[in-house]
Amino acid sequence: MQVRVWREGGLCNNEFMKKELLYTYHAKKDERKNMSGEMLKLYFERIFKVDERKLPDFVALWKKYNWWLCCVVVTIAVGLILYYLYPNTDPENARYILSAISQGLAAILALVFTITLVVAQMTRRYTAMDKIIFRPETIGLMIIFGLGVVTPLLVLKTDFWKWGVNLSIAFAIFCVFSLIPFLKGVNGVLKYEIGIVNLDEEIMEAIELGYEPRAINKIRELNEIGESAVRESREDVILRISRNLSRIGTKSAEKKFWFVTLQVVYVLKNIGLKSVEKGFKDESAIVGLRMIAVETSKEIGNKGDYKSAVIQEVLKGLSDIGVKAAEKGLEDIIKDVAEHLTYVGRESENKKALIWLWCLGAAVTKYNMSRSVVEDIVIMNIKELEETISGDWLPLTERLCKEQYPDLKDAFEEFKSRYKTE
Repeated sequence: MQVRVWREGGLCNNEFMKKELLYTYHAKKDERKNMSGEMLKLYFERIFKVDERKLPDFVALWKKYNWWLCCVVVTIAVGLILYYLYPNTDPENARYILSAISQGLAAILALVFTITLVVAQMTRRYTAMDKIIFRPETIGLMIIFGLGVVTPLLVLKTDFWKWGVNLSIAFAIFCVFSLIPFLKGVNGVLKYEIGIVNLDEEIMEAIELGYEPRAINKIRELNEIGESAVRESREDVILRISRNLSRIGTKSAEKKFWFVTLQVVYVLKNIGLKSVEKGFKDESAIVGLRMIAVETSKEIGNKGDYKSAVIQEVLKGLSDIGVKAAEKGLEDIIKDVAEHLTYVGRESENKKALIWLWCLGAAVTKYNMSRSVVEDIVIMNIKELEETISGDWLPLTERLCKEQYPDLKDAFEEFKSRYKTE
C-alpha cells in the first residue's frame, strides 16, 4: 500500500487531505491489517491531529510572559490586602496619596519613554521604532501607566475614597513592577533582533576590509549573545547566530584570515555544547563547523598559520558535541556528528577524525545508546573513514581518548571489543 507523506509538519493541513486519508483508511481494510504499528500511528496522527504549527507553545508563552503574570499576582494580592485591612482612608491623607501617585507615575513614564527613545536611536536602525516603541508590550505599558496617572485624578474629582484609593495604589504597584519585564523585553529586542544583525554586518565589513582584531572582538560579543540565548532557551536565536557564524567562518576562510576563522570555530563549539547540554536538538552549530572545515580544507595543502589548527578544532568541537549528545540521549545529533566527522576527515585526510569517532563510539556505549546507534552509525562511519585514513592509529586513539575523556576509559575497551566482533 502506498502512503502519501506531506512534508509540512507531517499532518493534515486541510479538509481535502483529511477526507482522502479517512477514505483510504476505511477502503483498505485488508491491507491495513498488514501495516506496521508505526504506519497505523502515522494514519491516526494525520487524521485526528491539527497542524502542530498552529498550536500555541505554552512553555514559550510562559517564558515570555511569566514576569507580567507575577506583576498581576502581586497587584491583586496587594489590592486584596488593602481592601480588607484598610477599607477606609482619611480624606486628607487620601488626597495626598492620590496626588503623589499621579505625579510619580507621570515622572516615571516620561523617564522610561525618554530612555527608550535614546536606545532606539542608538541602534542606528530605521525600523527600531517599530521594534521597540510600537511593540505590543510598550503600547500596553503606556496604557497601564496612563490609567495609573488618570485614576487618582478621577478619584480626587469624584471623592470615591473606599475603592478609589486602594485601586490607585494597586495600579501604581503594577506600573512600577511592570518595568522589570518591560526592560527585559527591550533588552531582548536590542540583543536578539537588532544586535545580531548589527554585529553580523560589522563583522563581515571588518573581514572585507581586513580588520581582523575588530572582527574578533565582535565575534566574542556574538558569543555572549549566544550564551544568553541558551540560558533563556531561545532556540530560534541560537539558530540565527549559528547560521551567521557559519557564513562569517567560511568568509574568513576564503580571505585566509585563519585566526578569525579559529575564533568562529571556538564560538560555534561553545554554543553547540551549551545547546546540547540544555537538550536542544538544533544542528546548526555542527553544520556550521562542517562548512568551515570544508572551506578551510581547500587551503590545507598550504602549511603554516592557523589552517591546520582550524581543522583540528573543528574535529575536536564535533567530538565534544557528540559526546555531550550521547550523555543527553540525542540520537539525531550523534548521527550528524558521526557523518560530519567522517566527511571532514575524508576531505582533510586528518586522522584526528578517526580518533574522535572512536571516542564517540565509547560515549554511545557508556550511555547505553541503542544498538543501531553504535553499529549503524558510529561503526559504519569508522569503517568508511578507514578506507581513506590508514596506519597504526589505534594506540594513539586509545591514549588521546582516555586523556580527553577520562570517564570513557572503561567504555572505550567495551566499544573496542564490539568493533572487533563486527
